[in-house]
Amino acid sequence: MDDEIPYVDAHLHLHEFKEEEIERFLSSRVLLIAVAEDYNSSIRTLEIRDSHPEGIKACVGIHPWNIKDEEALRREIEAIEELIPEADCIGEVGLDLKFTADTYPLQEKAFQAFLEFSRRYEKPLNIHSAGAWRETLQLLRAWSVKRAIFHWYTGPLDLLREIISSGLLVSINASLKVQRKARQVVLATPLQSMLTESDGPYNYRGLNLNPLLIPELVAEIAGLKNVTEGQLRRVIFENFKALWERKV
Repeated sequence: MDDEIPYVDAHLHLHEFKEEEIERFLSSRVLLIAVAEDYNSSIRTLEIRDSHPEGIKACVGIHPWNIKDEEALRREIEAIEELIPEADCIGEVGLDLKFTADTYPLQEKAFQAFLEFSRRYEKPLNIHSAGAWRETLQLLRAWSVKRAIFHWYTGPLDLLREIISSGLLVSINASLKVQRKARQVVLATPLQSMLTESDGPYNYRGLNLNPLLIPELVAEIAGLKNVTEGQLRRVIFENFKALWERKV
């Protein structure tokens, strides 16, 4: 039955939620891919996953916004590499030319390291690419990485076609109800290339993003794509499963 298929939140910062909130998300039948932002949040994300192994996939990594100093970055990358074998994926990692362009050279250095780890440890990537969508795709192609999520994609639609043709996934954020560009991305993205996400906890234009918004998001996407909610849930769940089954 389609009603028994779980929802998917492919990108959220679970370490920022309280335990009772996490339990509520899981009781709502939402599978969670939890991302980290630095070493400490990576440790915490793994701990949360280990407490709820049936409903959570844990990522470790360094958010590009947290990259400041080259020596500190080197030490943190080394520390996070030790966590990767027990993690499910690597993230939130990537590039940002929209909000933190001043640290771009260091961001690229870190991202190259995580791309190498993705290949070595056969872990998918959960990617931040604000304002650096094309640069991010170029590096993924250079490293022949095939398993990656472009989270909350709002980049050019012509580049979106390249991302999709490369076999990569795009996650649609619950901001769809208030963000026009998100609707354009939904219309341009095949179901087989799509995941859903909240990026919670985050307040976007008055919308309190969290996994409990995923069912409403699925209903909105289904309407835009002219499919039933059950059909969409099934395809997104299959995309979620394939992320862990395919080779990097």
